[in-house]
Amino acid sequence: MDQKRFWILLTALHALFMGKQLFFGNSLLQDSREYLYAADNILQHQTLYAWNMNHAWNPDWLSKRPFVYPLILSVFRLISFGSDFLFFFLLYGVQNLISMLNTRLVLKIAAAKGLHISWSAAAFFMLFSVSQLIYANMVMSEVWLQLCMVSVLYLVAIKPDNTRRLFYITLWLICGMALKPVLQFCAILLPLIWLILRLRRFRILEFAVTLLPLLFYMSVSAWNQSRTGYFHYASISNINLLHYNTYSTLMYRYGTVKADSIIDNIHTRAQIMPLYKDEQNYIRKASSEQLMAHLPTYVFLHARGIVFCLLDPGRFDFTQFFQLPHGKNLIYETNKTGAVKSVLNSFMNPLGVLLALLMVFNAARALCMLRFLFSKGQPLHFRLLLLAFPVYILALTGPIGTSRFFMPLIPFALLMCIAVVQKKRIKNQEPE
Repeated sequence: MDQKRFWILLTALHALFMGKQLFFGNSLLQDSREYLYAADNILQHQTLYAWNMNHAWNPDWLSKRPFVYPLILSVFRLISFGSDFLFFFLLYGVQNLISMLNTRLVLKIAAAKGLHISWSAAAFFMLFSVSQLIYANMVMSEVWLQLCMVSVLYLVAIKPDNTRRLFYITLWLICGMALKPVLQFCAILLPLIWLILRLRRFRILEFAVTLLPLLFYMSVSAWNQSRTGYFHYASISNINLLHYNTYSTLMYRYGTVKADSIIDNIHTRAQIMPLYKDEQNYIRKASSEQLMAHLPTYVFLHARGIVFCLLDPGRFDFTQFFQLPHGKNLIYETNKTGAVKSVLNSFMNPLGVLLALLMVFNAARALCMLRFLFSKGQPLHFRLLLLAFPVYILALTGPIGTSRFFMPLIPFALLMCIAVVQKKRIKNQEPE
């Protein structure tokens, strides 16, 4: 396969998944509905409230979804003039173009680094990276977050090292933070990394530029405080802490009944607090106490979540996108006694066979990434650069590791696999 056929195939795959959404049932996740509510509320009520404002008021919805993606959706709402079909056509069309742009950027990095690209292997990789095609055609911010991270990688790998490049890097990081709270810790990491790398040639202007994401974080948190009375970046942090991290740990340790009881008790006590600030502080304190009391269990589940994130074939993605019967939640099933049999039974169907193949591919992809980490064929700084975002995202995955969390990392994995295949190709061509 040559380069032209690769791009024809990739375009056709994106068009196929886009056509499914436009003509054969548009799939919307709970998160998608929240984004749409936030966009509509921006246009109609000038507020970033991510739910139906006719329902009972909940301050969590004010800061659950950062503002960039709802703003993007609101723009598409405006230019679609009330037509849902045109809205989704424009949105999915742009997201598919961004998805292919992300692939193009990492391939340009590969070419700039002198790596040989096997177009057949790249096509095989993208063909099995189904979550890329699914989330490019969903009302979700994953592909936009992917653009931010790939753009940072591209700037560091390709562009000359100067203050202008650093400024663009901070802008992309800020955009990523404004899309997904997961990147909020970059506000601290960026100046720390810069200080480590530039300690001997410190420049006050460059250091000030690295502080822009931190300034953005503080500004957004202060804005949320003015609206809710609680200084925080996004309410999703406490929601995940209580209902995912803490609940998963308790369910694994005690079972569903007791876990539900403890979580309900924390939630009930929090609701009687007089202020939203007190409620959120109590949730964070109570959840942290539970996690510390079961720290070995949580560490195990967190590590297992990273493995799940690397291997998950995307059963949830398939069932939601193609509107198939979802059945049991396998992530939670793994915390129960006799879970292995339940999980294996879920693969005993045609979709299960496909998922099994995808899991094998994901395992090979993970091994390829691990091999790249220890590859002596690439400079250490390039390996660290390419692994920075994957390590960061995987470290923050938590007990609930899914293919959706890995999706923004697919271009990074593609570039690593290209580098590993390149090494094999050179080795095989060496004279005996």
